[in-house]
Amino acid sequence: MTRNLKVGIGIQQLCSLIALVWASIAMPVHAGDGFVWLLDEESLAGWHVLQRPEGDKFHATNENFFVRDGVLHCFQLDNKHGGMLLTDREYDQFELAMDLKIDWGCDCGILLHCNDDGACIQILNDFLKNGCIGFPFGERTGSYISQPILLNLAGDDVRAEDSYNAVEKDGLVYAIDAAGWNRAWRQEDWNAIRIRCEGAGPSITTWINGVKIMEMDGEIYRGRSLDDYLTRNWDAPSAWDKAKVHKITGGRGAIGFQLHPGRRWKPGGFARYRRIQIRELGQTN
Repeated sequence: MTRNLKVGIGIQQLCSLIALVWASIAMPVHAGDGFVWLLDEESLAGWHVLQRPEGDKFHATNENFFVRDGVLHCFQLDNKHGGMLLTDREYDQFELAMDLKIDWGCDCGILLHCNDDGACIQILNDFLKNGCIGFPFGERTGSYISQPILLNLAGDDVRAEDSYNAVEKDGLVYAIDAAGWNRAWRQEDWNAIRIRCEGAGPSITTWINGVKIMEMDGEIYRGRSLDDYLTRNWDAPSAWDKAKVHKITGGRGAIGFQLHPGRRWKPGGFARYRRIQIRELGQTN
């Protein structure tokens, strides 16, 4: 009896220790480390919805983006329109941290260096069939893409599968494989996202729950266009053009979230972000 009690206490202590360690990994860095909050707990102060004409597939309102209990909710209405929510301020080099919780069937990418036309470098957050999280896509800056893992349902869980070698094909400095992504991702829970964007290239690195997902260097990256990726045309030229991207964005811009339009979005589904923080690293211009 005493022996079993001691074992029980040991297990309890171990579980508590694991929970504390996990919390330290999963939670973004605090403002004391040079980070500042981008989202308050009550409103979208410091943010704005990108204005588009009615009828445009990216025409959105505050019904699509709202804060509740300190959490940013991104939600597609019955009209199936998308939209973009952007910071009022622009940023050059930075480290961005946040927690993400997204329903399966939703697609809400993270936007970097976004201009007033919605052109930017997007970090994919396509949490749906054959989607991908943590890799780059050119939103109106060339449609370049790297998507070396594909997400699909396996029973009640979402699992990544390997698609191709993005270091070899796309010139990424680093790309996690499906097994590594699956170990990093927490099912039906909050996941800590971190993105570092620096240099003139730029160089962009992403992490999920402290695990490195991807690193791209704009000096050597050669991601193909979405069309060439879908047809597996590996001989096609790169759609990434550093000079073109810099001309469009100026190497700086807003941080944002893209609510993807179309019928693939799960009816009633949400993409949720909280604890959104940023630390500026300096200027390249």
